[in-house]
Amino acid sequence: MANLLAGQASLWIQPDGPNTEPKYLGCHSVGDLTEPFGDETILYCPDPAQAGRFIVKNSFTGEPGAITTSVETDLRKTADYLEDIGKCGVPVFFHKVSCGRRDVFPNFDRTFILNPAKVTSRAVGNVAARDPGNENESTQTFDLSSLQLIRAFPLEGSRVTIADTEDITGIAICGEERCEGDCGASQKISDYIFLATRPLAGSAAIAAEVLYSIKGSVFAATAADPFAADEDIQGIVCFRVGRDTIRVIVARGTTDGGNPAEIAYSDDLGDTWTNVNVGAVNGEFVTNGHALVALDRYHIWLGSNGGRIYFSKDGGLTWTLQENAGISATAITGISFATPDAGFAVYTGGETAKTTDGSQTGATWSATDDPTSGATVATDIHAISQFFVWVSGSNGLWYSHDAGDTWAQRSSTTIGAIDFLDELEGLAAGLAASGLIYHTINGGYDWDPLDLVANSGYLDVKMLTSKLAYASGVSNGGTGMLVKLLPET
Repeated sequence: MANLLAGQASLWIQPDGPNTEPKYLGCHSVGDLTEPFGDETILYCPDPAQAGRFIVKNSFTGEPGAITTSVETDLRKTADYLEDIGKCGVPVFFHKVSCGRRDVFPNFDRTFILNPAKVTSRAVGNVAARDPGNENESTQTFDLSSLQLIRAFPLEGSRVTIADTEDITGIAICGEERCEGDCGASQKISDYIFLATRPLAGSAAIAAEVLYSIKGSVFAATAADPFAADEDIQGIVCFRVGRDTIRVIVARGTTDGGNPAEIAYSDDLGDTWTNVNVGAVNGEFVTNGHALVALDRYHIWLGSNGGRIYFSKDGGLTWTLQENAGISATAITGISFATPDAGFAVYTGGETAKTTDGSQTGATWSATDDPTSGATVATDIHAISQFFVWVSGSNGLWYSHDAGDTWAQRSSTTIGAIDFLDELEGLAAGLAASGLIYHTINGGYDWDPLDLVANSGYLDVKMLTSKLAYASGVSNGGTGMLVKLLPET
């Protein structure tokens, strides 16, 4: 494959920030992008075997520096977009483009994004000449600095082989980036993947399973099942409760008239499960996998089919009621927290609620403006910050930049799940059969459809890195549906 050249590029800026119209910067050139990770400092001890020699006993990495570059352009009568970058900074995109139009934003082979990019200095060159024959063009130079450099790629999906035949309702991923050392063996973020399923349709004797893959192994069912036969699993999360101990929590997605809502947790990769009642309202359950969310073992929320929100601060062992269906008595289809305190919930009819003290046992929730209209079924919600939030559903994608006070519609395509890696990169997965997965790198202003992977509808999507994501859904072709997303080849 041919290498990319300096001339194969296009520059873009979002003057008003993520999820706003990107502007093409035509006649601009860029110097090197420098990303300092921090110097390595080596610690020594004398070598006991030989005088005058030393051995390395350890090392540590110093603080990383800001990412920097310089952009140059010609000086024109109208101001350049870079002249108006304020103190808050904005996203700047450096696309590499080998084919097609440069001025089409989704057209890139790969891209480098500074977010937020700030101007640290600027200069105007060749301002005036005393020689009447000097026709050198006047220029502007902008030195940019950012704390984050995103390396993003167009993505493509491929089916992961799953032997089980059930629908896969949810994905939980609990690996961590770790080098081999005193803390144990090396590990990647994708080393521990857990999937929640429905019970096999038409079989009252077969229970819903939890599937798992460890360090790239083939997905297999855990040794035990968390719930009784014919009981659904809707919602799966995982988090660390020890250095090498992962707790997996699943929620029962089927009503049990004589008992309240229920979760099950396992600390031994599903060899055993412990069941815990949630609340005291008999018949409650979780109707959507996105209604169970965990930031860590101290911050877990669950939304019920009756519109109640429960909170656990001890790894799921006990639960307290935070919202007693006062906002809506309809089913909660999604909960998302940007911080331990700032969170949002969405109900099946599209109503939304928010809290600003969600980490407190006695947190208060209040209704926001309704983002959708008409006969809408909301499917998911994702809070990027305490102000920037997305809702998906049967009539597409809606967003708010003011914590739910006002909403705007971005798309009318039926979406089953949405997930963002940060305020720029995200995925949305179609709910209908033969649905597409859509990818954004500019905060949701543009959603680029990926090539179709045959499916019967997606139920969950998780973005781990700019180069790795998963989507799951309704069984297709006789087996469970799991798609792995990687950069295009």
